[in-house]
Amino acid sequence: MKKGFTLIELLVGLAILGILIGISISIYSGVVKKAECSGNAEQHRKVVNLAKDTYAFCSLNGSTYMNSPPGSTCRSNSSSGMTKISGDGYTTKCVKKWDCKSDWLNRKQTAGLSSGYFFDHVRAEFNQPTHSGGFVRNDQWQNFLKPNYPERPGITNIRDKGDDMHIATFLGEDCSNGNFSNSGGGYKIDEIKWP
Repeated sequence: MKKGFTLIELLVGLAILGILIGISISIYSGVVKKAECSGNAEQHRKVVNLAKDTYAFCSLNGSTYMNSPPGSTCRSNSSSGMTKISGDGYTTKCVKKWDCKSDWLNRKQTAGLSSGYFFDHVRAEFNQPTHSGGFVRNDQWQNFLKPNYPERPGITNIRDKGDDMHIATFLGEDCSNGNFSNSGGGYKIDEIKWP
């Protein structure tokens, strides 16, 4: 008699192989999801650190840099306290020195008032486009934390919230490493105060 596998043995082997493949796919999906959540949290940390570093110069030097990305106006503006240092604003970022106090409407400066400058600074420093295809937005903070908004994980919103600047990043639907969550998913949120 020739020795070989019976049909039952082959079916059992295929069933075991199928179970192992299913478990492997599940584990792989979990690892990918966790990496995506961690990557979005890291992006948030980098934006918050840029804010802390940028505003720390206001305390130390009385001035800081608030750059603009390519596609923005690149010129000095004395009413806003901006002095152009370098760049053309078309193909390169525009490097601007800001006096940390001027506001074009002569209001007392706060982190909230300067959030528009900082939004442009983030776009310049992280090479983000002027359209919504990048990771940074300047939406209303109340709407940003509503379930199912923004439309995709990894979006960071920079917006004034009174005198403070609100930085929030949507980590994703199943991300538990945030400090705020709702039925839409988890978020990382930081409030930047004027130095």
